[in-house]
Amino acid sequence: MKNIWLIIKTNIKRKPLALFFSILGGLILCLSLYLLGNYVSDISLANIELGVIDYDNSYLSESFKKYLREDLDYSLIENKAYDHLSEMLIDKDISAIIEIPSGLYNSFAMGREEKIIITATDDFENVAFLEAYMNSYFSAISMLSVSAGGDKAVFDSYLSQFDYNDIPIERTPVFDFDLQGFKDLEGFRSAVGFFLMIVFAVGNVLSFMIIDDRTSKLFNRITVTPVKPYHYIAGNSIYGFLLLILEVIIYCGYIKIMNINIGFSVYILFILMVLLSLFVVLFTIIISILFNTKSGTSSCIMGFCTVGALLGGAYFPIDMAPENLQNLARVLPQFWFMDAIRKLIDNPTANITSNIIILVLFILLSFLIGAVIFSQDYKKG
Repeated sequence: MKNIWLIIKTNIKRKPLALFFSILGGLILCLSLYLLGNYVSDISLANIELGVIDYDNSYLSESFKKYLREDLDYSLIENKAYDHLSEMLIDKDISAIIEIPSGLYNSFAMGREEKIIITATDDFENVAFLEAYMNSYFSAISMLSVSAGGDKAVFDSYLSQFDYNDIPIERTPVFDFDLQGFKDLEGFRSAVGFFLMIVFAVGNVLSFMIIDDRTSKLFNRITVTPVKPYHYIAGNSIYGFLLLILEVIIYCGYIKIMNINIGFSVYILFILMVLLSLFVVLFTIIISILFNTKSGTSSCIMGFCTVGALLGGAYFPIDMAPENLQNLARVLPQFWFMDAIRKLIDNPTANITSNIIILVLFILLSFLIGAVIFSQDYKKG
């Protein structure tokens, strides 16, 4: 044990940047969770956009647009070209097109009503609410018009007073919505794929250390000392595992301290990350023994990392992929890690025992393969 601890301390002293990259990886995970949560919420909960064509350009039309923009929180895109707005409507960039007729002000000022034209495609729910709010607004304007008795000066006075009073509109949400909880969950869901990339990137640092020891003949010199080969492998494995655990602790600690809602217990997340980190260490050592160059190990590790993240469902649901790819994904540990995460997000009480067992089997298989390859490589000198 003394020799193993000596190797760990030696690695810490000669590769201080590895600790820096590990801490940086944990901080990047925390930052990505925060930024992606805000980004997804901004995209998902953005104000509804409406295209507006104002042919009237009157005080009344400006008052109406102010009502839509400030009281109802709609985002207005004003453009005189109907063809341009219709293209945006077809592309679903806007929810509807509102055409304000040129005689709007004159009609209401003279005691007559004028209709607003709304064009929509399939956003029926939003359009229904929009029409209801518009009818409410113009019903009030119609009452002002009737009270004015066709006198434009009186109508202008009433309209000005109407805008000045700024009567608030009470809008009751259809359901209670936890905005911060939504940001936390969507941020975690979007950022979990970054862990699959960063954990292999930090593991790649370990492979470079082993390659350096082999090219500098350091390992050959170690074998003639009291340090045994298994001491060397164990020391490097524990050191690599500590690097990965450090970033996991930073990430899970951030989630715990900031009370971030990830949909399930952070302790379960910690266990899943630890298991995957242990696999990455063993996988990295296997690749470091099989290849003699840094470029070879880096290409293999990051290639496996990228393919595993894609097929594992880190960036899109694997159910969308062809059946052959779905079957192929099941031979990758990343799939079982992501499958457990998805199950827990959908149902915090989901049974992920099978996922944990399979991850443990991947670890044991990697350990056995690594032991066989190392022993053969050691015998060859």
